[in-house]
Amino acid sequence: MKRKQRKQIINRLERAGDFHTDYLPQGKRYILPDADYKYVKTNVFYRASCLFWRTFTFLFGPLVCFFGFGLRVRGRSNLKGIKGAICVCNHVAVLDTLFVKQAVGHYRSYHTGAPHNNKKGFLGYVLRRAGFLSLGGGFGAKKQFALTLKQLLDRGAMVNFYPEEALWQRYEKPRPLKLGAFKYAQKFSVPIVPLFITFEGKCKHAVINILHPISPIGVTAEQMRDICFDKWKALYEKTYGKRLEYCTDIAEKAKEDI
Repeated sequence: MKRKQRKQIINRLERAGDFHTDYLPQGKRYILPDADYKYVKTNVFYRASCLFWRTFTFLFGPLVCFFGFGLRVRGRSNLKGIKGAICVCNHVAVLDTLFVKQAVGHYRSYHTGAPHNNKKGFLGYVLRRAGFLSLGGGFGAKKQFALTLKQLLDRGAMVNFYPEEALWQRYEKPRPLKLGAFKYAQKFSVPIVPLFITFEGKCKHAVINILHPISPIGVTAEQMRDICFDKWKALYEKTYGKRLEYCTDIAEKAKEDI
């Protein structure tokens, strides 16, 4: 899809308040989790293949990020002492999972996504071993996902969610956030680490910003979500030197629909 066409589609979605709508084709060849779905397997062959593909992304991911996007990481000191957390990032590039891996760690990070990303075939094989966790499915699948998530967090993993839900390529503004990631943070009493990708400089190189963690103590999931959005908004306004405004005054309506 050409840049001009993509921008027109995103502008139309913004005007309509459809902040969580995917405009890219999703495909039909994917695996939908069920109650018997294994998010993380424990046999030796699976673990060996995970090590291989995580090492692959560790070695070659930074090269792709730098030469493809000019990626820089800012704020790594905010991860000091953090073990077992949910991070949330704006979804603005096809490969922004590699951005998150570079920011929080290739070996300890896992990444949630919509079921249509849980591809069949070789691509899905690689994604799952590199740390992809599919959302979606019925009650049994969601129960299995929650058990897996708790196990990973207890082991000190960083599990990334995209609470804006849909991918909008190179979109600079923060969008209203879905509540799911923040509910899990409350449920398992782990901090939220807000990540926000900005595009800076004449060449609009990507910067993934690691912001101060949000503690789950003494706040609700809704309050954690609002604090996160306010952090994203403040960084957006500081980086781009303008107030956060959408094409039409529909931001509040979008929040009510969550």
